[in-house]
Amino acid sequence: MRIRRSAVVSAVVVVLGVAAALVVAPMLSTGANGGGEQGPTTVRSTLAGQSVRLSLPGPEPRGVVVWFHGQGGNVNDRVDGPWLDALRRNGWAVASSEFHSQSWGNAASTKDTRLLVDWAEKQTGAKVRLWVSGSMGASIALNALTHGVRAPACWYGVKPALDLTRMEKVPGGPGYIRRAYGGGPVPADRNPIANVDRLPTDTRYRVVSSKQDEWVDYAENTRPLVDQLRGRGADISLLDVKGGHADPSHWNARDLVAYADSCAGGNA
Repeated sequence: MRIRRSAVVSAVVVVLGVAAALVVAPMLSTGANGGGEQGPTTVRSTLAGQSVRLSLPGPEPRGVVVWFHGQGGNVNDRVDGPWLDALRRNGWAVASSEFHSQSWGNAASTKDTRLLVDWAEKQTGAKVRLWVSGSMGASIALNALTHGVRAPACWYGVKPALDLTRMEKVPGGPGYIRRAYGGGPVPADRNPIANVDRLPTDTRYRVVSSKQDEWVDYAENTRPLVDQLRGRGADISLLDVKGGHADPSHWNARDLVAYADSCAGGNA
């Protein structure tokens, strides 16, 4: 039986078209714009050896939020969970880094912060307006603020661990802190609670903390931070919650989103 040449050509075109569609489809589902029918997008990269990620809500985010994880966390910590993802669902891009793991605000973590802020803003075309930190992450964030990283309009700290010389009750904390600082004591300019007077007062602050926290003592961390910033005229608010360090009341998505929204027009 003879097969016409035109039929063969048509068949080849169909096969090639199907193959091309199979190649293009996954590119569309993970496209960098994150908008339209493809839904949210996660952009991943590496900066100075540290994994970073960016969760995008769509092609035009309202702004960028930087998340600073706690001890034992990593670049993915809480980012896809209901608390932080509430920000993405409300139009915010959320950036995070490995931050040298248990870095406790050392110089390497400050460099990580600077690189992450620059990278996230270039990826989104939007400004970083809010930093959010959990526990140890507060030491990374506040040390970055006192060591030259451009301050955001707002900072939101959950159970902030700030007195690095008094972390005996944090499981493994003292050992991690020694290793983060080369086996020696924490330098005076790297103990956040001793440098509250260097924090920018044109940044707004909000703290979520519990007096019942059995690991990070409220009176040694939250109270002096709030009192000293207020004494310097800074705008700082406090949400008192209940329970121990792991109590879920700390992760109040409604409060976080409302605070982020209040920062949307900040001068970050």
